[in-house]
Amino acid sequence: MKALSTAQNLYLTINIALLRILSLALGGLLLYTATKKTMDLEAFSAHLELLPYVGKTAAYMLTALVVLVEYGLAVLILYRYRDLRVYSLLLVLMMVYTGYIYYILNHAPILPCSCQGAFKSITWQGHYMVNVVVTLLSATAIGLLYLRKKEKNETY
Repeated sequence: MKALSTAQNLYLTINIALLRILSLALGGLLLYTATKKTMDLEAFSAHLELLPYVGKTAAYMLTALVVLVEYGLAVLILYRYRDLRVYSLLLVLMMVYTGYIYYILNHAPILPCSCQGAFKSITWQGHYMVNVVVTLLSATAIGLLYLRKKEKNETY
C-alpha cells in the first residue's frame, strides 16, 4: 500500500470537511421542511389536494410519503454523509420536487396560496430557485464523493 503524500492528505481532509458541511446543511434543511410540514399537516395536504389529478385520498398519502421521505433522507444524510447512494436519492428527490414546482409555476390552473417551502415569505419563484440550488449542492456532493474515490484509488 502506497502512503499518501501531505498534499493528498490535505485534499482528502478538505474533501471530507466539505462533504460534512454539505450534509449538515442539506440534512438540516430536510429536517426543517419535514418538521414544518408535520406541524401543519392539514394545510400541506390541502395544498396537494388542489393540484390536478390529486384527490383527497392521494393528497393524504402523498403528505405522509413526503414527510417520511424527508425525515428518512435527513437522517441518512446526517449519519451516512460519505454514502453516494444517499446523495443520489436526494438528487432524484430534488429533481422531482423541482419539476413539481416548475409545473405549478407554468401549468397549474391556479397557484396554491402558499408554496409551503422552507421559508414562510418565499414566493413560488423563490422556492424554485432554492430547489435548483439544493439540487446543485446535491450534485456537488456526488462530485466530491467521486473525486474522493478517484484520489483514493490512484494512491493505493
